[in-house]
Amino acid sequence: MKKLSVLLTLMMMVSILFAQEKKEVVLVGDIKCSFENSDQISKNVHDVIVQSFVEKKLQEVIDINTLPAIGQEIYRQTGEGAMNEENLLRLKEAGVKGADWVVTGTLSNFDATASKDEKGKLLGYDGVVNFVFKVTSLRDGTVKGTKSVAGKTFICVDTKDAAIMKSIQNTKKKVLKEIVAIFPPTGFIVEIPTVKKKEARTIVLEIGAAKGVTKGDVFKVCEKINYRGKVRIKEIGKVRVTEVQGDDFCVCKVTKGGDIILKDFNEEKEIYAEQLPRMKLGDIAGDLL
Repeated sequence: MKKLSVLLTLMMMVSILFAQEKKEVVLVGDIKCSFENSDQISKNVHDVIVQSFVEKKLQEVIDINTLPAIGQEIYRQTGEGAMNEENLLRLKEAGVKGADWVVTGTLSNFDATASKDEKGKLLGYDGVVNFVFKVTSLRDGTVKGTKSVAGKTFICVDTKDAAIMKSIQNTKKKVLKEIVAIFPPTGFIVEIPTVKKKEARTIVLEIGAAKGVTKGDVFKVCEKINYRGKVRIKEIGKVRVTEVQGDDFCVCKVTKGGDIILKDFNEEKEIYAEQLPRMKLGDIAGDLL
């Protein structure tokens, strides 16, 4: 009987671990462009988007170009709409993982212009690139977010191709920022270690370095309210990360709403923290005071 109890406990622990580790799946699809000789440029933009999603570690990432032919065909056939039951079955039969989200995009402009000194001597080339990427749910076809991205070389380089490639590489920080805007990392409050005057002063969140959290990041604390079968999200406070404790946790200073955060936490209401886009120090000065 004791062995059976231990076995059941272990099975429960394993199932909980799997549930915690399960991530949504993002498929990065094609970046389209109608210009001549743009295939390689489109692929380079596609690769930067793939690299950015992989780096953020928010979802499991699939590159459409790495799938077998049947998988590529099904996803391209679905496009930006919802995946129907027939195609879901075809994916399963082909052993291809199903995705929750698809990323598509359009390359709208790329160019490289000569940079010369005052005597007309060629110094190099300055590159620019503009593209849009969109995230769509494959479950119901709704658009999660659409973002415009622009890049340039900043310093001229030797050839036109190199200038355009450098401008694409320089969009990565912008793409990373926009991914967070579309999929803001979230974490639950696991502990309130410091309370003063009936207000939470510090909290511990179940989110850390594995989701890209760093010291100084700002989160809004939200309460999820269910009303007549509908969900309403209410912001109740803000916190700032003061210490990242490994991959899965961080300590935060409460900057707003400490009394409500403490009250809702003690009443076991459904509250969570959602990361806000990183801004310049001057833009968030009010939150840090």
